[in-house]
Amino acid sequence: MKGMNLKMLGKWVLCAPLLLAFGCASFELTSTPVADVYENGEKVASTPYYFDLVTGQRLLTLKRPGYVEVEVPVSPLDPKRLHIPLQWVGRTRIDSLPGRATVLRAKDREKLGVTPCGLRLSAPERVLIEKKGFEPVEYDLTPNERYVVELKPLGGFKSAFYKEINFVSNQGPVEIHDRVAGERIGITPVRLSILAGSELEYRLDGFRPRMVLISRIAPRQVRIELDPISFVTLRGPSGAVVYRAGGTEPLGKVPYTIEISGDTLFEVRKEGYYASNIAVAPGSSSEIDVTLKEIPYKTIVTTPAGAEIYRLGGIEKLGESPYTTIVDGERIFEIKKKGFQTSVIGMGAGSPARLNVPLTAAPRDDPDAAALGELDSPVIGTY
Repeated sequence: MKGMNLKMLGKWVLCAPLLLAFGCASFELTSTPVADVYENGEKVASTPYYFDLVTGQRLLTLKRPGYVEVEVPVSPLDPKRLHIPLQWVGRTRIDSLPGRATVLRAKDREKLGVTPCGLRLSAPERVLIEKKGFEPVEYDLTPNERYVVELKPLGGFKSAFYKEINFVSNQGPVEIHDRVAGERIGITPVRLSILAGSELEYRLDGFRPRMVLISRIAPRQVRIELDPISFVTLRGPSGAVVYRAGGTEPLGKVPYTIEISGDTLFEVRKEGYYASNIAVAPGSSSEIDVTLKEIPYKTIVTTPAGAEIYRLGGIEKLGESPYTTIVDGERIFEIKKKGFQTSVIGMGAGSPARLNVPLTAAPRDDPDAAALGELDSPVIGTY
């Protein structure tokens, strides 16, 4: 014991007699993240927590705000290194059949919510679920779990508020779901006992789901008819993009298939083409070919370049060559450049997309033309 310090010596002296009789164990308790350690309702330490256990058992509880509490029972026979990962507090979801039941804390009857509801529980909780006309139910909830509690009606209540309904359909085996519980309760043809006020959803592949509310005056037989799902494929020139009319976010490139639930207006766009609006409805053809009209861009190129382009009359300057504009009808331009005769050209929708106009040098003895072309002796061309 020459190298043993007083603290270690004291610990050995304390445990030695008990170790011979019962066994003495040293423990290390850690957690992710760090948490407070409680015992018998009082805080005793924070993790990492080092302690000795001679005999018996200790019940420790790890607590940290925003995390689920964890109880850790420890005995001398347990592993000496204990690591506990803590879990985030999420929502403990509780539904009831039927819905709109009140959830109370069992120990003090404090109202926690109305089903369906989500509770943020950091520790297990016993709750009381109550609804008028039904037997109350006590239920133990564990944090971050989901529960569906079926309530039993009191005597005489079922006959007054439940409807015995035959569900049938000519469209196939329609699934019937309880929207509150999120569970399937039957497939047609089927006879069900439904609480008045229940929300149901009918589902069948290839058809649009339908939500209904069962009232007290619902008929004893319900024939389910669903609207078929309509799909329309828009086709058009390669690279064209489909948008909702007036929209800025592209839906996709053609060919583009979309489910149609009602009258909808789409816009098909492609660079260099006029956009086209397409109206579709559930009864529309399954394929629609979209034709786009090319925008008639025309570019005027002059030799030499840098000539000024005017509207006819030479007053309104439009730009300089090479000059690109839309020509969707008959248009006449004047082309002027210092030292060259003025050229007048006519263009139409059928003109070449790129038009080269050679300029004629002005005579040296014509100072006006040499300064900036005049129309006294113009060069006129139609393309």
